Amino acid sequence: MTHPSRVPGRNFLLDRVWGHDFIGDVRTLDVHVRWLREKIERDPGRPEYLITVHGVGYRFKD
Repeated sequence: MTHPSRVPGRNFLLDRVWGHDFIGDVRTLDVHVRWLREKIERDPGRPEYLITVHGVGYRFKD
């Protein structure tokens, strides 16, 4: 990661993953984060790696 201390916002992530012209619900990101957590976390309900920063976005804790 180039900036590990920064927390990318939800709109930034949506733009980077689906593009600027994305037409859809921002909850799409939440669903994909949940699926990713199911793959990488021991307990997806208590994530250790992919952390929600409320009101901002998500950060990856290594």
